[in-house]
Amino acid sequence: MGRRTRQGRLAMAGAIAAGSAIALALALALAIPLLGPAESAGAAESLSVNLASTTGTATAVGEGFLYGVSQDATQPADQFIAPLGITAFRGGGHASRGWIGDGYTYGAGARADVSEVIAQARRFSQTSYHAQYQVILSDIYGADGGQPSSTTYPCDNGNCSNWVSFIDSVVGALQSSGVKVTYDIWNEPDISLFWTRGVDSTQYFQMWDTAAREIRRIASGALIAGPSAAATPQQNPSEWQTWLAHVKTAGTLPDEISNHNEGDGDDPVTVAQAIDNDLAANGIARIPLSSNEFLPQNQQTAGQSAWYLARFAQSGYANAMRGNWNCCETPNLTGVIVPNGSGGGSYTGQWWTFRAYADLTGSLVSTSGEAGTTAISAAADSSRRRVVAIIGDENGFTGAASTTLSGLSSVPWLANNGSVNVTVYRIPDQSPLNSPQVVFNQVMSTSGGSVTVPFTFQAAHDAFAIYVTPGFPAGFASTVVNQGSGLCVDEFDWTTVALAQFDQWTCNGGTNQQFSFVPIAAGSSTYLIHPMTPAYCLDVSGASTASGAPIAQYPCNYHSNEQFALRAVGSNIYQVVAQNSGLCVIPSGDSTAVDAPLVQASCTTAATRTWKIQPGSLYRTDGGASVLTARPRRVQL
Repeated sequence: MGRRTRQGRLAMAGAIAAGSAIALALALALAIPLLGPAESAGAAESLSVNLASTTGTATAVGEGFLYGVSQDATQPADQFIAPLGITAFRGGGHASRGWIGDGYTYGAGARADVSEVIAQARRFSQTSYHAQYQVILSDIYGADGGQPSSTTYPCDNGNCSNWVSFIDSVVGALQSSGVKVTYDIWNEPDISLFWTRGVDSTQYFQMWDTAAREIRRIASGALIAGPSAAATPQQNPSEWQTWLAHVKTAGTLPDEISNHNEGDGDDPVTVAQAIDNDLAANGIARIPLSSNEFLPQNQQTAGQSAWYLARFAQSGYANAMRGNWNCCETPNLTGVIVPNGSGGGSYTGQWWTFRAYADLTGSLVSTSGEAGTTAISAAADSSRRRVVAIIGDENGFTGAASTTLSGLSSVPWLANNGSVNVTVYRIPDQSPLNSPQVVFNQVMSTSGGSVTVPFTFQAAHDAFAIYVTPGFPAGFASTVVNQGSGLCVDEFDWTTVALAQFDQWTCNGGTNQQFSFVPIAAGSSTYLIHPMTPAYCLDVSGASTASGAPIAQYPCNYHSNEQFALRAVGSNIYQVVAQNSGLCVIPSGDSTAVDAPLVQASCTTAATRTWKIQPGSLYRTDGGASVLTARPRRVQL
């Protein structure tokens, strides 16, 4: 449903004025060489990360979306959403023509829209996501760009009574449902497509003040966001200053200042600083900021998404939501997921960018910010023993780049015996993209206090993620083939969900069937086993010692439930023994069926309890990049 028709930047200006893929090297201690394209443009970009200087807590600003979920909120599946760590969602119901279509009453259409909001808010605000849900009241009203020219707008001719009825009906129903939402009063009032009465007008302020006061009367404690203008305040300073002065005087300041960053060059860092300065200049205490739509339509690429996310991490915004230019109820989270032709869905380069950004957890650290047009943000997480950086360019830079990570002595928890493992993932702007590509993977000494990592923007709109984890001796890559079934250990549908259980599946050479075996010490036959998901390990779920406990993936903690001994029972045939329990990895019930989940159970030499593990087996490379295989997904969008 595309009723929310969005205008390009030039057209809008006129209207305003009127989320280890580990493609593993066979020797993990060696860097994978990376050759840039012949059309490399521009001088090398030099970026930096200072681990000795923290700047605040990583809060995943930017992991938000405008619509892109089904009306009943069940799709996309959690496989596509949970790994993104969504912190904000914005919707308003597109099930009907809303209040306008119901003849300006709380009829079936508006009720359907409210039901949609409740379903989505329950999924995102009450479950493990705990995201802020911003409900766009003007969309439920029906002013979403598809309203008829004869529309009666709130407070026409100074009469706000019907608008009060709307607020009472909709807000009352949402409050009675028990969901927690933030109320976005009117979307893009500075564009005539959504509000034809002029934003710098008596009627607009009547509409705004009436709504703000009525919401606070019947929903005490609920948050209000606004003005949700299409332009940044600095692009339309007169209207912004008039609005700010009015709401201050009228006592109708919102709880969050919201704006859109959907114009070329809208830098979240500079926009947020300017808004904060304007608030201070008007004698208004700082108010949390929400960029409730960002990314221009022509910049929705992996690299430019990474640029925005890196800038949001350093901006001071409380939350931000990716814009939706093909709105609204297609369950593709604004286009980062695509159908695969088999009834399921596939990741894209943009999805992987948001996925990598979700791994910026713990404390943000100082970086070079933006060098040229390339931005970087990074976070260090001592509880997970990792440092993650996200890198993107705003203008499609191609060519050589490097990142220097300094201050390694200030994070002793990161190293293992004086070494760290540095992995660089290239995230090409491809659709679909089952997994990113490892372009650098090297164990590096921390003795000098810093390391420099080279990489190359091979194509315009590449994004990159750098993962720094404890360094272990060089290992090997292999598939893991059950000797009873002939099937491969498989990361279900390339899922990156923590605690997702492994299964066995027809061997196909996909990156989700490739594993790296890293010895815990030189010469040891006990290994950490890494799947394709960055910084994840094969894990006995819950560190259980019980037979039947699932074998899952989980962010590496390097404990004994993530250490597995390879006990030889034949040539390249092994039992895989969990060190916390002494039990072996097997298909549940010794099954030989496709899709059988993996568990731990007693060790025997039965074929179903042994595995062929051979360095380099069924592992293919293409210039150091992961090979993507076409396998129909089993999980629906």
